[in-house]
Amino acid sequence: MIASEPTGRGELALAWAFFKRDALIALSYRTAFVMQVAASFLWLGMFYYIGRTVGNQALPALDRYGGNYFAFLLIGVALMDCVGVSLTTFATQIRESQMSGALEATLMSPVGLRRILIYSSLWSYALSLFRFLLYLVLGVAVFGVGLEHANLASALVIFVLTVCSFAGVGMLWASVVMLIKRGEAITAVLAYLVLLVSGVVFPVAVLPGWLQTFGQWVPLTHALEGMRLALLKGADLQGLSSVIGTLCAFSVALIAGGMYTFKLAVDVAKQSGSLTEF
Repeated sequence: MIASEPTGRGELALAWAFFKRDALIALSYRTAFVMQVAASFLWLGMFYYIGRTVGNQALPALDRYGGNYFAFLLIGVALMDCVGVSLTTFATQIRESQMSGALEATLMSPVGLRRILIYSSLWSYALSLFRFLLYLVLGVAVFGVGLEHANLASALVIFVLTVCSFAGVGMLWASVVMLIKRGEAITAVLAYLVLLVSGVVFPVAVLPGWLQTFGQWVPLTHALEGMRLALLKGADLQGLSSVIGTLCAFSVALIAGGMYTFKLAVDVAKQSGSLTEF
């Protein structure tokens, strides 16, 4: 029987149980897993030829990242995958629970819906890390991206803080889905907005000043800056202290805000009787 408030080893065991369950389910669909690897290779092939189109032109906006546009683009696309997971995984769990009729029972579980959401996302984030590493390995081994100066410790810290920041965003979005039920169109708009202002496919330096200012309020802007400097220029933790501090602030604020907003959304849905509507 699960304790109402597991702590210490019990909490880790609970998290591991959710992770193992989701991993076994996902890995049982081997064809889908292989197709994800193949899709990553095809995406990189397309981006490689975009990079070839740009060629070796001197682009001042890329100087701080080593001047290689394909390497710049590779890291942007790889880290954007983590953002996509955050924007979909929590909301998807809510929608599936609503449509299956399991949401009400889940809310009465001793584990609690918020912890179930977090633990059920662990496999998705682990897979996101795998895809991120796969992009880098393919970029180096197949497309000749030079990462010989990469600082892996710095890159890992940036990745974890990116996950934390956008996990908070994901909880905020799950709160919206709890109330409005369908929000795919809004998700698409948010994704395109993030792509525009955060520097995924082009340096933020080429944007108008007001958009650059807006981009500073998007965690991915700082995450991409830190990740590119860590992998392409070998920046250490001290050199990235400003970026790390900013991402820590985003993480704390967004996770706290996401948890509070999610609880509020659940309370509103209970009071309005729309909890199980879909």
